[in-house]
Amino acid sequence: MYPRTPSSGGSQWSGASEAPSTPSQAPRSLSSGDFPSTARTPNAPLTPISSGSPGHFAPYAPSQAGSSNHTIAYGLMTPPNSPDKIARRQTDFHPMLDARARPVSFNIRHGVALNAQCLLMPAINHSVNRMVLSVDGRFTVDIVSRGVPTMGEFMGQLIHGLTFPADPRNPAISKGSLLGQKVTFAGLNLRSLECGVAFCDLQVRTGP
Repeated sequence: MYPRTPSSGGSQWSGASEAPSTPSQAPRSLSSGDFPSTARTPNAPLTPISSGSPGHFAPYAPSQAGSSNHTIAYGLMTPPNSPDKIARRQTDFHPMLDARARPVSFNIRHGVALNAQCLLMPAINHSVNRMVLSVDGRFTVDIVSRGVPTMGEFMGQLIHGLTFPADPRNPAISKGSLLGQKVTFAGLNLRSLECGVAFCDLQVRTGP
C-alpha cells in the first residue's frame, strides 16, 4: 500500500515500503510440499490427443513403395521412415534414384549423363560408405566410397559391376547379360542400414 503524506502542493503519494522489519515477520519460502494441490497431479495420466488434432502423429507413418521392411541397426541416426523425415519430404536417395520420387529412367548397363555438379552429389541420404544393391533380386552389386557414395561413384560402379561374372565358374556370362539388352532403371528402395552399409533393392523394367 502507498500511505498518503502531507504536502504543501496538495496530496502526494509515497512509495514507502510496508515490508516487515523483524525476521519473524519476513515471508518464508515454500517447500515443494507447501504448494496447493491442483486438479491434475504429475502422476495423473495424460489426456490422449485424438487423431486429426494439432500435434498428433502416428509413431511411424505407413510405408510406401515397398519401404515397409526397413530395419535399423545403428544408434542415433534418423530411421529411414522417421515421421520427421517424412514431414520434411526427405528421400532415402538422390531424387534421380529414389523409387518414391519419380526416378530417372535409363539403361543400367550404360548409365546416364550427369553434369559436373550432379556427379558430386550424394547418391544416398544416410551416413554410409557402402551400398549393396540387390538388382532385380538376381545378384548384388557393391558401391563403395571413402565417404558417402556420390552420384558419379554410383553410376560408374554400377555399370562396372554389371560386367563382373554372374558365376565365377563361368566368367563368360556377366551379371548384366542376365538382365537382357534393354533393361531400364526403375528406382532404389532402402531395405536396411547396418554398420555403415545400406542394403538396397534396385528395381528394373525390361523391354523386348
